[in-house]
Amino acid sequence: MKTQNQLRIYFIYIGSFFILNILNTYMLTIQAFNRYIAPFKHTFAGEFNALLGNFSVLFLFTLLAFLLIKKAKSRMLFLLILTFILNFYIFWMGVFNLFFGTAFSIPASTIFNNPSDGFAMGTFLNALLELVTYARIIVFWPFIILLTLYILSNRKALSQIRFKLNIRKHVSGFLIVMLMSFISIFSYYYQYKETLPLNSAKSTFAVQNLGVYPYYLGEFIGQPFDLDLEKFLELEDADDLAAAYQEYNKNQTSYVNFFDSLTYSNRLSLNQAVDNIYIDPTISNGESLHGILEGRNMVLVHLESLNSFLLQHQDTNERLIFMNQLLSESFVFNNFYNNVGMGVSSDGELSVLTGLYPMGDRTLYWEYKNIDYKLNSIPDYFNQLGYHTEAIHGDNQTFYNRDQVYPEMYGFDNFYSLEDFVEDGYDVKEGYLYDTANNLRHISPWTSDYHLADYTFEFGTSLVNQGTPFMIFSLTMMPHTPYEYDPNGYRTDIYPQYNNLISGLMMRYINYVDYVDDVLKRFFISETGSDQTLDNTVYVFYSDHGSGIKNGDLDVLFDRDLSVLETRQMLQQVPAWIYVPGNEYVSFGDYQIRKGLITGEQDLVRSQVDLYRTLIELFNLPVIHNAYYGVHGMSTEPTFALDNRLLDVALDDYFASMRNPTKVFPKTEVMSDETYQYILRFKQLSDIIVSKGHIQKTIDDSILRIYG
Repeated sequence: MKTQNQLRIYFIYIGSFFILNILNTYMLTIQAFNRYIAPFKHTFAGEFNALLGNFSVLFLFTLLAFLLIKKAKSRMLFLLILTFILNFYIFWMGVFNLFFGTAFSIPASTIFNNPSDGFAMGTFLNALLELVTYARIIVFWPFIILLTLYILSNRKALSQIRFKLNIRKHVSGFLIVMLMSFISIFSYYYQYKETLPLNSAKSTFAVQNLGVYPYYLGEFIGQPFDLDLEKFLELEDADDLAAAYQEYNKNQTSYVNFFDSLTYSNRLSLNQAVDNIYIDPTISNGESLHGILEGRNMVLVHLESLNSFLLQHQDTNERLIFMNQLLSESFVFNNFYNNVGMGVSSDGELSVLTGLYPMGDRTLYWEYKNIDYKLNSIPDYFNQLGYHTEAIHGDNQTFYNRDQVYPEMYGFDNFYSLEDFVEDGYDVKEGYLYDTANNLRHISPWTSDYHLADYTFEFGTSLVNQGTPFMIFSLTMMPHTPYEYDPNGYRTDIYPQYNNLISGLMMRYINYVDYVDDVLKRFFISETGSDQTLDNTVYVFYSDHGSGIKNGDLDVLFDRDLSVLETRQMLQQVPAWIYVPGNEYVSFGDYQIRKGLITGEQDLVRSQVDLYRTLIELFNLPVIHNAYYGVHGMSTEPTFALDNRLLDVALDDYFASMRNPTKVFPKTEVMSDETYQYILRFKQLSDIIVSKGHIQKTIDDSILRIYG
């Protein structure tokens, strides 16, 4: 009788192992349990398939272990240890969701190639804080329950129960596992190809519709889950490629826009530009905007982790004093979005410098180690015009493999990094003395952005004096998650109304607006108040991506309940503007800035790939017949903006999820199937370019040969 009772406990324990660990996978697939994910629409077929897949993997592990382990107690201990490992893995996959918003995949692991100096500890502590603040400890509930059952059981009696090896049962078990796995994988691939056949979608789709355990087991043993898009789209030769890409090619004297069916051109005229645009007579080219910046220098400034909501919220906006003054003399994109994927900052650079979307589930900068990309780029076009092109960044030169990507893939003449700053006398430990009068230093693991702004002016001035035209790409380093190293320190007195209502992470982020405003000012006004605006130079600013804060703090900040989609829209919306300083000055109290030669506002959707086209046409860069795909930033042409990691899409009237097209903000809008298919096909074609190094040249040559 005693043995029978212990056997009952043993079988209850094994059943609990399967039930609890299968239920725990929903912590990665259901948004109600994990606010950091962007799931697909849940279907009966997908849920049943995932249940089958998860069970088959757990069953496989159990069969293999029970071949070697004969005692009931030892088997229970093994399942307890395995449960802890599985729970721990799900916890860290949830942390990955926190920072990247999508499910982990092996191609995404290249993000960890980056040196972690400066933010590793802060990021780690923020992840551990999730255990408490977001109750992520709950993912360990299967382990806690099984541990409790194990402790309360009669382990001495269980150790006396031994099981004989039954080959027939184990063979039958393995055959059942193989059959379930075959059914699960076959069903998954069918659903995947019918739903959203994109490699950046596969990890989230797979954990939801194949199962967390089979997907990651397949990933780690090298099972290729990638989709061959050329084969899938039936693009068999160069003629097929040309026809497919020509449909989206905007480098044409005449083409019809998909969204409004109107005809546009690669030569923007005033009658198709936004009504509020102002062009100073000194640079006017009659009715045409094409080439009005030709011959000028350019400083392209990459702003780290800035969201547009900092400008939209009254409390933070009123502290961005200089930024608002600068925007009043600029052409401003009010509805601008990032296009980033897993490569985040590097993906922002890719979209602006090449006009291409990143794949979303991997980092092209690290892929460049294995794939010799031949991409058209803004630096290369400027090089063809005899410009000196220079990238300046205060981080390690190996971060995102930039020491190879900048000179080799983009064609920059030089890359000036943290190592160069140090070699020229910058002391990282001492920081940068940005305010001599008050002896204020900015200390961080990287070059201060104050120094970046000062150096940009000094270097640009040397080129101006030499008579050398230039394109300088200056990349700021902060604010960077988890928003440490603010020279102003952590302050609660700036926004006392939010004390104890928002997280420390959000408080640090909004504190950073003072630093951002000061750094922007430093690009144009020195520490002593003198003008350090470069002559005959265009300044273009864009943010790479937003803050990534998805913990409900935005609801507090804007004092209303935000839907998940509205929150994602706000986090993907970033500032961008073009400032063309002239020779006249506008006074703002105790300082002056130069009057802008082009002003206006764009309220239609634009994104980083559109900035690429805008710069090409404003500077009349020598693209010749090369295809590009964005719209002009100053035109009235409608378009869309795609986030390549979450696969959200912004249009002028609404914001939608391509993972679940029924999810639209505002809810009154509907995403048509025609629009969905148009965007999906372009994303698939874009992925082909950034997955194969030679393909862009093949496309350009084929379009020229066929379409002239």
